[in-house]
Amino acid sequence: MDTPQERQIHFDQAQEIADIGSWHLDLREDSLHWSKNCYRIFGVPQNTSMTFERFLSRVHPDDRSEVESKWNAALDGDPYDIEHRIVVDSETRWVRERGELEYDSTGEPVRAIGVVMDITTRKAREREIQVRKRRYQSLFNSIRDTILVADADRTIVDGNPAFTDLFGYELDDVIGESVRLIYASEAEFREVGQRLAESSDKHITVTAQCQKRSGQVFPAEMTIVRRNDTDGTTLGFVGVIRDVSEREDRRQQMKVIDRVLRHNLRNDLNLVQGSAEMILESSAECPDCNAQTILDTSRRLLDTAQKWRRITTFLADPPADDVIDVGSVVDSVVSRVRQRHPNATVAADQPDDCRVDATQAIGEAIEELLENAVVHSGQTAANVALLVSHSDAVVEIRVVDDGPRIPEMERKVLTREEEIEPLYHGSGLGLWLVNLIVRQSGGMLQFDENEPQGNIVTILLPTV
Repeated sequence: MDTPQERQIHFDQAQEIADIGSWHLDLREDSLHWSKNCYRIFGVPQNTSMTFERFLSRVHPDDRSEVESKWNAALDGDPYDIEHRIVVDSETRWVRERGELEYDSTGEPVRAIGVVMDITTRKAREREIQVRKRRYQSLFNSIRDTILVADADRTIVDGNPAFTDLFGYELDDVIGESVRLIYASEAEFREVGQRLAESSDKHITVTAQCQKRSGQVFPAEMTIVRRNDTDGTTLGFVGVIRDVSEREDRRQQMKVIDRVLRHNLRNDLNLVQGSAEMILESSAECPDCNAQTILDTSRRLLDTAQKWRRITTFLADPPADDVIDVGSVVDSVVSRVRQRHPNATVAADQPDDCRVDATQAIGEAIEELLENAVVHSGQTAANVALLVSHSDAVVEIRVVDDGPRIPEMERKVLTREEEIEPLYHGSGLGLWLVNLIVRQSGGMLQFDENEPQGNIVTILLPTV
């Protein structure tokens, strides 16, 4: 069995481990008795004679009146439980004190016993949490996209100021309401809910018709992130909502332009081309130069219309990204260009295993560059090369020719070194289509001059 001395040692060790000290105050004698760890917490030499006033002298000056007020209230029967600061060797620390009073037969308080706990570390964590919370709230409020927070039942619990700007509701008026409030139809609200229920992904992205407080309906892109507990239970959702009306308007405009090109311009040019061919056939012995001009011009315009239609289609409905085997794409492209231009020399060199994460249309961009190099070579037998190399981070696809150099203004506009000026006249839409596809793939287009003549056009793409 432990001796009283051993039990005291164990008691002191336990208090030190828990950062707790104990005390009792004799109110009649004004004698305050501290445990060993209480002295350590307050930074007072062991066995120093203590009174309530000496205790107050260790309390931070700004907290003394509150401590005294709390103590006087305890003498009148209120609980004594307070957190306050103390000063230890010029360092400010935090403690929590709790105490109970004992009374004599007349009801007068005669003694108080209690504990004190060093909570400096906890207070530091709380301050850090508050700083993070304020930083998060500031960031949350400054985000321009609408953010809506809902619980697992899709009931609104929070949102940022952009919600009011977009939908017209005050946040306080919608907290507790179903997110059905922002959907234009019950069907879309249920459809999104079904996708959330069936999806195992952390987030989903949908386009839905939303409705403002004014009744205005608009297309919105929603990215909805699931908030899960540590055991995987869904706690709620965070939705980032963006008005995509302008994007959808542009999509519709592209479709309208595409329709005009397809049905109006294209039909008229087909008529011009057919008429020119008839003139040539009827004048076989003496071909008419004007008819040939009509034919050549109509072919160029048809080619331009076809490329513009391809651009509008790409913008309206861009193909998905995928892991692309560059070697297979290059083999197919080179084979088709050689078939169309049997007199041209088309060299190719690519590594065996080379893959990129790019849009599925990247082969079209490579083929457009190679075709452009052959057609505009200015020679009866063009000489071009398609070279592929790669590093750990980047794949380089280079089309090298010895034809006329691409105009400097064309290169600078495509690489965004120059803005489009009123006097700018592009040589065609092919390079624009290439640039669009490459940018959509997360890459870039680079132009260099080949020596002594020609061009080197390089597509730079990130490797998988």
